[in-house]
Amino acid sequence: MSLRALTLPADKNTPMAKKKTKPSLSTTRPSAAAAPSRPSPVAAAPATTPASLWDRFDRPLLWGAVLATLTALVYWASLSNGFMVFDDDKAIRYNEVIKNPTFRNIFFSNNLGMYAPVTWLGYALVYAIAGENASAFHTFSLLLHIGCVLTVFALMRRLQPDREVAFFTALLFALHPIQVEATSWIAGQSALTFSFFYLLGLLAYVHYQQRRRGLFYGLTLLAFVLSVLAKSAAVTLPLLLLALDWYQQGKWRWANVWNKIPFFAISLVFGLYTFFTREAEGHQLVVASKAYNLFDRFLMVCHSLLFYPVKLLAPLRLSIYYPMEKTGGVWSWDYYAAPLAVGVLAWLVWRFAQKQRVVGLSALWYLLPLVVMLPYVTVGTFEMRSDRYVYISSVGFFLLLVWLAQRLSPGIRWALLGVLAAFYGYLAHQRSLVWKNEVSVFRDCIEKQPQSPLCQCNLAYGELLNHEYENSIKHYTEALQLDPTYVESYNGRGQAYLMLERYEEALADFDKAIEAGIVTPRIFLNRGKCHFILKKPELALPDLKRSLELEPRNPETYLYKGLAENQTGNPEQALADFAKALELSPNLIDAHLNRALVLANLKRYEEAIADYTAVINVNEGIPTAWNNRAAAYMMLGQYDKALADVNRALHLNPNYTIAYRTRANIYRALGQLQQAEADMQRSLQSGR
Repeated sequence: MSLRALTLPADKNTPMAKKKTKPSLSTTRPSAAAAPSRPSPVAAAPATTPASLWDRFDRPLLWGAVLATLTALVYWASLSNGFMVFDDDKAIRYNEVIKNPTFRNIFFSNNLGMYAPVTWLGYALVYAIAGENASAFHTFSLLLHIGCVLTVFALMRRLQPDREVAFFTALLFALHPIQVEATSWIAGQSALTFSFFYLLGLLAYVHYQQRRRGLFYGLTLLAFVLSVLAKSAAVTLPLLLLALDWYQQGKWRWANVWNKIPFFAISLVFGLYTFFTREAEGHQLVVASKAYNLFDRFLMVCHSLLFYPVKLLAPLRLSIYYPMEKTGGVWSWDYYAAPLAVGVLAWLVWRFAQKQRVVGLSALWYLLPLVVMLPYVTVGTFEMRSDRYVYISSVGFFLLLVWLAQRLSPGIRWALLGVLAAFYGYLAHQRSLVWKNEVSVFRDCIEKQPQSPLCQCNLAYGELLNHEYENSIKHYTEALQLDPTYVESYNGRGQAYLMLERYEEALADFDKAIEAGIVTPRIFLNRGKCHFILKKPELALPDLKRSLELEPRNPETYLYKGLAENQTGNPEQALADFAKALELSPNLIDAHLNRALVLANLKRYEEAIADYTAVINVNEGIPTAWNNRAAAYMMLGQYDKALADVNRALHLNPNYTIAYRTRANIYRALGQLQQAEADMQRSLQSGR
């Protein structure tokens, strides 16, 4: 007998309606003895009923392979996506913990404000195998997602008897586009990692419920520990274990609470430690503020509980950013209606769950993993709502959706669920391409939220890093027009102006950013560079010194400080700064070249020649190094070496005016006046 047949109400006119109905298999503890029996040969039901069809092709490995294959096909194109500069760079590209992993720096340190050693081990494993290869990290994410899909399938088969419900619940979970953020964003891999062990813990616990063997209890605890070591959001697992106890037994028992004490203890420790690590990283956990009071938070939480199911049912405007903003200090009407709607839904769930516990399980499966992701506090800009927050919770939603579909006739529901899966899969494929890089993600964000200064600002930053400077300036300007308080836009736009050599405009933006309170070593370095390039070295020095106070190991800052010191009449200090720059970056060509110029001006030609030689050893294709070394050799009277060097400079750049003048001086020193005059004429011609 199928789940559908058990839950349909009996016809009043049939004898069955007068009999005492059996409890639904969806509300009793499944076991081998309680497995649905095949229809009797004399039964009226045809051999093609849904239960018979799924029983006939009850091959878990086959259906698992189908799920894995479909998931891989949907996400295959995303394997060519790159790294995002938003967190991917911190998690992978500049993360020495994964590049040089040790037990100490993995398990006894926080990384990016999180204690997630299992996640970092996953990153380190991929890096050890493939290096800084974005495709390898995307492949690992896809494998984790497939692992979660198969675990959901196994869970559903264990929790209720209908194989159709198990398959379609896992299928919708696999193909829904809301899962793309976790699967296609490398930095979102922590959500997949903790979810994989979270789901394994649930599966182990269901085995424990059905077999009562301590081994499965231990495996549940182990999976839970691995899950919280991947991400602290896993602390909700003990609550969902209690929900499974209620689902299997039909009532709450204190004994079930007592055997979860180790789980709750672990949850408490990791939950409190997360607050500590967040604040240590500089993320202030703000509850009440000028922007949001406690009543606002209540409305935001209720609204979010309704927001995700809408996105799960109709995922048409998914985005990396979902704003929660008041207009004129007032929320839109749906925020004020949200508490009432949540209350009505809670009452309906409570009422129906007493007869069909699968309804209660679905609701709890949606709510409990999500409970720590709701906007009680503000941590960061994107922390309010996110697609990846509902990764595990979506299982509960899809379970209820597929279970409700069992009320329909087989042909209709298979068509409906099949079309829905195909539609979700298509959207997931398209959305995975949106996550190609930071520019494509935030262009999509602006399409969905054109009035969002945050999306404009982040798109501009992505374009800046991709050398699209004109576009970057455009979007930084739009961000400032939408919200003049987005002062970070001044800093970013200033950097774009600087790269385009529009120094006056860059300087004006850096001034505004610093006046607004932005304090970073880079902004003071950039403003100092602008002052220096605009021939104001005396104004550049204070900024460069301030930059070094904030970041004392930046060779570029020492380089520019050396240049400014030299131009303000402090050549010895300039030499010290160039030496520090080269200590930090031995192959910094500009530091060698400029130190050599200062040394030559001080008539320390041998030392200057050593610097020019160091440049040539790094890069033989720099005409300036050959020409300047030739001039130094000439001052030492080593004319043969000087002539060889200047000829090499002119070979590299036949229109190098200064080199012709250098060679003219060498010829003049050698008494070859005719050649000297010819080179002077060439220098005049090439200089036109």
